[in-house]
Amino acid sequence: MRPVITVMGSLILAGNLLLAVPVRQNTVVVRSAEQSEQEVRHGIAQALVDRGIEAASASLMVAEHYGHFERNLAVAFSHLQILFPELERKALLSDMADRVLHGEPFAFDDYDQLVAMLHRLTGIDLSPSHLARARQCVLLNRNLFRS
Repeated sequence: MRPVITVMGSLILAGNLLLAVPVRQNTVVVRSAEQSEQEVRHGIAQALVDRGIEAASASLMVAEHYGHFERNLAVAFSHLQILFPELERKALLSDMADRVLHGEPFAFDDYDQLVAMLHRLTGIDLSPSHLARARQCVLLNRNLFRS
């Protein structure tokens, strides 16, 4: 009887350990995603504050303008950073702040808007490499916003 209880206890312990690891990782991922989302929104708001807008108003403007992205804003922004490492984070946030300031919508899954943004930031004609990476970024973001 004792060996059966020992085996059962070991199986229950092993099962709990196996189930606990993924739950912990998912909790960390969700927390990191929320922090990243807040960092991007704060960066855009800070770019507006640098232009003379009050902090509370800037945060409200960002929330209204990019509110429909929910948690996808940080992921779409990271796609831009990964595919275009030559662009500075501050320049990207500043351009996004311009969109907020002028009330212009920006869709991360729109090829034309992304190419226009890249052209504004680089100031040069885009190479075939830029265009191919922009196409890839748009496809990633389309999948992101459909799910």
